[in-house]
Amino acid sequence: MRDRILSVLRQLAQTPDMEARWLHTISLMEFIGARKISRTVADRHPSLEVLNHLADETRHAFAFKRLSAEVAGAEITTFLCPEAAGRYFQALDHELATWATGFTGVPDVYLHYLLTTTAIERRAMVLYPLYKAASRHPGVREELGRVVTEEQSHRRTIEDACVARLTAVGARLDDALALEERLFTAFIGELEATVARELGAQAAFVPTPVDTAPARAGE
Repeated sequence: MRDRILSVLRQLAQTPDMEARWLHTISLMEFIGARKISRTVADRHPSLEVLNHLADETRHAFAFKRLSAEVAGAEITTFLCPEAAGRYFQALDHELATWATGFTGVPDVYLHYLLTTTAIERRAMVLYPLYKAASRHPGVREELGRVVTEEQSHRRTIEDACVARLTAVGARLDDALALEERLFTAFIGELEATVARELGAQAAFVPTPVDTAPARAGE
């Protein structure tokens, strides 16, 4: 999977237009995450831990949107695979909640938050370093390094709390992560198809060089 991710990221980073739209998609996903936090565990004045997490996700959404504008040369309104990105995030949140409720018997909003956060941040710890290696843009690489550091600052605490709650009801985190792997694989498949299609279209429209050399006598 790592090789597939790196390959498609290197391909989309070949052109500023596609990379800008990819950055805009990442911003959208970070925004979806921030919005879910604000509507669930932060619907009222939350703990320091949750408020810090909400602030980080909001900053990441802003940072990637700013970078998309920087790479494109102006603020953009388009994305790369936005429907697939939205499906991945929404399906992950829903399926993890359904899976967890099978153990708890009743919905546990905080456990659902811990589960989704753990799965998403595990994925970010794979995706963002690979994107940092694939991007040619210094500002993108710098920001990705900063985001990874911020994610790591609270990931361990959230994951430990998640594992403790799962263990108490007889559930395993690995099963939840396998669910995320399946959904992310579907997302990557759609991203690969879109990038291949767009690069193919670009190649088809490359103009054929015209021979402008003066004709020789007798031609």
